[in-house]
Amino acid sequence: MKAFIALLLLWLPVAYAEMDVTRELVAPDHLVPGQPATVAITFWTDSWFNPAPDWPVMPVENGNLLNATPPNQLVSRQSRGISWSGVRLERKVVAWDQGELHLPALEITLHSSGQPPKTVQLTALARKVSWPSGVEQPDRFLPASSLSLQQEWQTYPATSDKQLHVGDVVERIVTLKATDVTSSQIPTLLYAIPGSETQKMAVQNTVLTRGRDEQVGVARVERLRYLPTQPGSLSIPPLQLRWWDTTHQQWQQAILPGAQYRFVPARDVGSEKILRAKIPFAWASDALWLLLALLFLILLWFCRQPLFRACRFLWQRIRFIYRVIPLPNLIPDRRKS
Repeated sequence: MKAFIALLLLWLPVAYAEMDVTRELVAPDHLVPGQPATVAITFWTDSWFNPAPDWPVMPVENGNLLNATPPNQLVSRQSRGISWSGVRLERKVVAWDQGELHLPALEITLHSSGQPPKTVQLTALARKVSWPSGVEQPDRFLPASSLSLQQEWQTYPATSDKQLHVGDVVERIVTLKATDVTSSQIPTLLYAIPGSETQKMAVQNTVLTRGRDEQVGVARVERLRYLPTQPGSLSIPPLQLRWWDTTHQQWQQAILPGAQYRFVPARDVGSEKILRAKIPFAWASDALWLLLALLFLILLWFCRQPLFRACRFLWQRIRFIYRVIPLPNLIPDRRKS
């Protein structure tokens, strides 16, 4: 039995309480401005008795770290005959102009129980960033791994008739969903020209998530209302959005068709003035209250005698409670002189 236990101990891997750290840049060989890349730092250990990892600062040149932080991941590997367990931290980094996305070299000192401090050199990482061919408007350049456009039409007539009159409203609702993009990168889709018969509503931005609340993209909803003031035909143009597909490295075109509405003259203004001049009177509710009051008076008339007796009894009880009770003469009349 002892020999079997000794062989089992020799067969089991030995934990040396060692630690290691690695860094990698998960990104394609060619990046475009605004395309996010992933920087992953992993702390490795062969024993969980080491202290918790202290994540280093991530300096970035010609780029910025995004605020979104996905949840840490537990990973494992085999190296030098040792089973390593690790905690992986990922951050998104993006370059906003062409050049080189550069992550400088780092020195990290690791401390583990029973071992002297260990300094790990993390080599520099870099990726080339350049504009794709065919960029026409850099301020409207939109890179995304996937994108979809949808639209809805809503009409708000003043009455229930099927025709649209001058003064009614037509609303266009456009929904954009894109992955690997931030809300600040999405250009304006619908415009309200000052002085025109349009009204732009507030833009709604929501974050798209998956798995353990990992942020993968953005959904934007824009609303534009058309308020024509003259009768005739309202022609709404189609919507086109040109975006760069980072998955297939090519340009894509998203198109939404336009629409056309016919507006007839406004409704009769004279009838509206007549309706406004009349003060509405709620005959039904007033008649109901009068009927209830009449029924109450009739009920009082038929119950007058019991009510009279009840009031008289109540008055007698009040007089009995507050009556004056004469007390006997308790002071002696005869006093000794």
